[in-house]
Amino acid sequence: MNTEKNEKVLVLATAQKNALRLIDYGFSMALANDGELHILHVQKGNSVFDGTDTLKRLQELIDYGVRLGACIHVLCDNDVAKCIGNFVEEEEITRVILGEPPKGKNEKVLSEWDRIIDTIPEEVRLHVVARKDAKPQRMIV
Repeated sequence: MNTEKNEKVLVLATAQKNALRLIDYGFSMALANDGELHILHVQKGNSVFDGTDTLKRLQELIDYGVRLGACIHVLCDNDVAKCIGNFVEEEEITRVILGEPPKGKNEKVLSEWDRIIDTIPEEVRLHVVARKDAKPQRMIV
Protein backbone atom coordinates (compact mmCIF):
# COMPACT_ATOMS: atom_id res chain seq x y z
CA MET A 1 0.00 0.00 0.00
CA ASN A 2 1.42 3.38 -1.04
CA THR A 3 1.06 5.95 1.76
CA GLU A 4 2.76 8.76 -0.14
CA LYS A 5 0.53 11.79 -0.66
CA ASN A 6 -0.07 12.73 -4.29
CA GLU A 7 -0.96 16.36 -3.67
CA LYS A 8 1.59 18.73 -2.21
CA VAL A 9 -0.02 22.05 -1.37
CA LEU A 10 2.31 25.00 -0.81
CA VAL A 11 1.21 28.23 0.84
CA LEU A 12 3.48 31.18 0.13
CA ALA A 13 3.33 33.15 3.36
CA THR A 14 4.58 36.58 4.22
CA ALA A 15 5.05 37.71 7.82
CA GLN A 16 1.60 39.34 7.87
CA LYS A 17 -1.68 38.48 9.59
CA ASN A 18 -3.31 37.90 6.19
CA ALA A 19 -1.10 34.83 5.84
CA LEU A 20 -3.23 32.98 8.42
CA ARG A 21 -6.13 33.12 5.97
CA LEU A 22 -3.92 31.71 3.22
CA ILE A 23 -2.78 28.92 5.52
CA ASP A 24 -6.41 28.08 6.35
CA TYR A 25 -7.19 27.95 2.64
CA GLY A 26 -4.16 25.71 2.00
CA PHE A 27 -5.09 23.45 4.90
CA SER A 28 -8.61 22.99 3.48
CA MET A 29 -7.16 22.31 0.03
CA ALA A 30 -4.70 19.72 1.37
CA LEU A 31 -7.40 18.07 3.49
CA ALA A 32 -9.86 17.88 0.58
CA ASN A 33 -7.21 16.29 -1.65
CA ASP A 34 -5.60 14.01 0.94
CA GLY A 35 -2.40 15.97 0.46
CA GLU A 36 0.55 17.38 2.34
CA LEU A 37 0.52 20.99 3.48
CA HIS A 38 3.73 23.00 3.14
CA ILE A 39 4.19 26.61 4.21
CA LEU A 40 7.05 28.62 2.74
CA HIS A 41 8.33 32.02 3.78
CA VAL A 42 11.24 33.46 1.82
CA GLN A 43 12.96 36.43 3.43
CA LYS A 44 14.84 38.67 1.04
CA GLY A 45 18.51 38.84 1.97
CA ASN A 46 20.53 36.50 4.09
CA SER A 47 18.77 36.61 7.47
CA VAL A 48 15.25 36.50 8.94
CA PHE A 49 16.49 38.70 11.78
CA ASP A 50 15.52 41.98 10.14
CA GLY A 51 13.29 43.19 12.93
CA THR A 52 11.41 42.03 16.00
CA ASP A 53 7.98 42.50 14.40
CA THR A 54 8.87 40.21 11.50
CA LEU A 55 10.25 37.56 13.82
CA LYS A 56 7.19 37.70 16.07
CA ARG A 57 4.81 37.38 13.10
CA LEU A 58 6.89 34.57 11.61
CA GLN A 59 6.80 32.69 14.90
CA GLU A 60 2.99 33.01 14.99
CA LEU A 61 2.76 31.60 11.45
CA ILE A 62 5.13 28.76 12.27
CA ASP A 63 3.25 27.86 15.45
CA TYR A 64 -0.07 27.94 13.61
CA GLY A 65 1.24 25.81 10.75
CA VAL A 66 2.72 23.26 13.12
CA ARG A 67 -0.65 22.92 14.89
CA LEU A 68 -2.18 22.10 11.50
CA GLY A 69 0.48 19.48 10.78
CA ALA A 70 2.17 21.48 8.02
CA CYS A 71 5.80 21.22 6.93
CA ILE A 72 7.27 24.66 7.59
CA HIS A 73 10.06 26.09 5.44
CA VAL A 74 11.81 29.43 6.05
CA LEU A 75 14.46 30.40 3.52
CA CYS A 76 16.55 33.48 2.82
CA ASP A 77 17.61 34.53 -0.66
CA ASN A 78 18.31 37.73 -2.56
CA ASP A 79 16.15 36.45 -5.45
CA VAL A 80 12.86 35.56 -3.76
CA ALA A 81 11.06 34.57 -6.96
CA LYS A 82 13.82 32.24 -8.13
CA CYS A 83 14.06 30.69 -4.66
CA ILE A 84 10.30 29.96 -4.72
CA GLY A 85 10.48 28.48 -8.23
CA ASN A 86 13.38 26.23 -7.25
CA PHE A 87 11.58 25.11 -4.10
CA VAL A 88 8.41 24.22 -6.04
CA GLU A 89 10.41 22.09 -8.48
CA GLU A 90 12.67 20.41 -5.90
CA GLU A 91 9.79 19.53 -3.57
CA GLU A 92 7.51 18.47 -6.47
CA ILE A 93 4.74 20.80 -5.32
CA THR A 94 1.44 20.29 -7.16
CA ARG A 95 -0.52 23.35 -5.95
CA VAL A 96 0.64 26.81 -4.92
CA ILE A 97 -1.50 29.22 -2.93
CA LEU A 98 -0.65 32.89 -2.65
CA GLY A 99 -2.46 36.10 -1.92
CA GLU A 100 -3.24 38.62 -4.59
CA PRO A 101 -0.94 41.63 -4.56
CA PRO A 102 -2.12 44.63 -2.52
CA LYS A 103 -3.96 47.22 -4.55
CA GLY A 104 -2.15 50.50 -4.97
CA LYS A 105 1.30 49.00 -4.40
CA ASN A 106 4.23 50.33 -6.33
CA GLU A 107 5.54 48.78 -9.52
CA LYS A 108 8.44 47.11 -7.73
CA VAL A 109 6.09 45.04 -5.56
CA LEU A 110 3.87 44.13 -8.52
CA SER A 111 6.89 43.21 -10.61
CA GLU A 112 8.14 40.85 -7.86
CA TRP A 113 4.66 39.27 -7.62
CA ASP A 114 4.65 38.72 -11.40
CA ARG A 115 8.15 37.22 -11.24
CA ILE A 116 6.96 34.76 -8.58
CA ILE A 117 4.02 33.73 -10.79
CA ASP A 118 6.40 33.29 -13.74
CA THR A 119 8.71 30.94 -11.79
CA ILE A 120 5.93 28.48 -10.98
CA PRO A 121 5.91 25.65 -13.55
CA GLU A 122 2.84 25.49 -15.79
CA GLU A 123 1.83 22.02 -14.59
CA VAL A 124 1.45 23.32 -11.01
CA ARG A 125 -2.06 24.50 -10.14
CA LEU A 126 -2.01 28.09 -8.95
CA HIS A 127 -4.59 29.47 -6.52
CA VAL A 128 -4.67 33.22 -5.98
CA VAL A 129 -6.69 34.17 -2.91
CA ALA A 130 -8.44 37.54 -2.95
CA ARG A 131 -7.45 39.95 -0.19
CA LYS A 132 -10.76 41.22 1.21
CA ASP A 133 -13.34 38.54 0.47
CA ALA A 134 -14.79 36.94 3.57
CA LYS A 135 -14.73 33.65 1.71
CA PRO A 136 -11.56 33.11 -0.35
CA GLN A 137 -12.12 33.21 -4.06
CA ARG A 138 -10.26 30.64 -6.12
CA MET A 139 -8.70 31.50 -9.45
CA ILE A 140 -6.66 28.99 -11.33
CA VAL A 141 -4.24 30.57 -13.75
